[in-house]
Amino acid sequence: MTGTWIGSDLPPIWRHGEEYFLLGHDEALYLVRNRCPHRGGPLKAGFINAAGELVCPMHRGAFAVDQLISLPTTIRLDEGPTP
Repeated sequence: MTGTWIGSDLPPIWRHGEEYFLLGHDEALYLVRNRCPHRGGPLKAGFINAAGELVCPMHRGAFAVDQLISLPTTIRLDEGPTP
């Protein structure tokens, strides 16, 4: 896995009543809240542009992936079982 990709073809992931989607970025996997921080659109239906930003399908706002994965609602998935 390299680059950045959106798990748009995967089923929704629910956590504490919120919908998330799988995002791959720089050899790591993240659960990102499926809600645009700006207008609430479904980020999972967006795309990664040539600059490597995630573009909201609702208003075409582009977000740096590093910004999205640093949000407190984003969960980094670690390899292996947790103790």
